[in-house]
Amino acid sequence: MTQPTSAAPCACGTSRRRLLQGAGAVSVAGASAALLSACGGRSSPSAASTAADGALVVPAADTGVGSSTYYRDAKIIVSQPQEGDFVAFGSTCPHAGCAVSEREGAVLVCPCHGSRFDPATGDVVQGPATTGLTVLDVTVDGGDLLVRG
Repeated sequence: MTQPTSAAPCACGTSRRRLLQGAGAVSVAGASAALLSACGGRSSPSAASTAADGALVVPAADTGVGSSTYYRDAKIIVSQPQEGDFVAFGSTCPHAGCAVSEREGAVLVCPCHGSRFDPATGDVVQGPATTGLTVLDVTVDGGDLLVRG
């Protein structure tokens, strides 16, 4: 890939180089779900569906104990820190709006600027984000999770 000759900022304050790097990150976004799922979840998470009351419905079996699953289309992350204890978060990073779509060891990671979040609470562990992920309500309904924001 040819590097741009100028690093002048675009209208949003991001250099062309950073923009192109971000575009490269977007091209691997599809692999991000597999990265999260590889940490104990299913290799291919099921698609989220919507219940009559508007709740997102995902299979509990998608997320193993100690793992997290990223649902790209629904823009949520589901974690199971302990057996039967499910938590969910909006995947939008509060720093710059990128999708928090990766898990590295014991933290959720935003691939754009490296913010790190606790998968059990959504709290920011390392910036540049200064606030945590949006916590969503999760209800276990048989083999499914109902996620409401």
